[in-house]
Amino acid sequence: MGTGELHFEEHGQGEPVLLIHGFGASVYSWRHLVPALAKGRRVIAVDLKGFGRSPKPEDDAYSIHDQVRLVSDLIRALGLSGLAIAGHSFGGGVALLLALELQSDVRFRVSRLVLIDSVAYPQPLPSFISLLRTPVVGAAGVAVLPTKLQVRHVLKAAYYDDALIPEEAVTEYARALDMPGGRHALLRTAAQLVPPDIDEIALRYGEIRVPTLLLWGREDEIVPLAIGERLHGAVAGSRLVILDRCGHIPHEESPAAAVPVVCEFLDAARPKSR
Repeated sequence: MGTGELHFEEHGQGEPVLLIHGFGASVYSWRHLVPALAKGRRVIAVDLKGFGRSPKPEDDAYSIHDQVRLVSDLIRALGLSGLAIAGHSFGGGVALLLALELQSDVRFRVSRLVLIDSVAYPQPLPSFISLLRTPVVGAAGVAVLPTKLQVRHVLKAAYYDDALIPEEAVTEYARALDMPGGRHALLRTAAQLVPPDIDEIALRYGEIRVPTLLLWGREDEIVPLAIGERLHGAVAGSRLVILDRCGHIPHEESPAAAVPVVCEFLDAARPKSR
């Protein structure tokens, strides 16, 4: 895939903020956060390879390292110097690796980091991921079950309060699955969700020296709060904010609580104007 092939959307002007969605999601995931961040910032929301409106080639390059390379290319192509990055879930893992890999580049070094219910350490996989990773059964299920049913099942696992799941979100996420290559991308990403070098990556979290916000739903059953607490201990000076009665996607399930936390953190981390 070429540098310019990832789909992304831009809003606002000012210091750049890159938003990286989670597994099975898209730029749509940031619908509540973008308008607030775009007041005084240049917000770039990207669709990872295989998701949203980005290409979904039927190859095997869907690992977190593959995604990091593509997003890193995008950052350089857009000249995003002084960049803040926010990542959710799988996208949080991409953001973590980007922060580590860009540290040696003065121009593109990450300035601030927001990790929302982020993958970070070895952990038990949620049932829907385990199913997708099961040979034959996973592919059969993705091929046969209606995409809206699949999406609704995942969102029910991700939300604390299922009554808050918008039908529009089900429709939007299902649309990408229905695109050519959508099911293949989902299966290949699930199969490679845990990088073989995850233990080595985790040992490097202490190298992160930028202001870092960890935002977690207390009732997250996909990436449990214990992961956030461990990450908080590893990243020096990080701030952990926990939202009660909230599951795996705080910025979608509890935007009234999550959005101000992210905005206030990014504002506080800005250099003071004289």
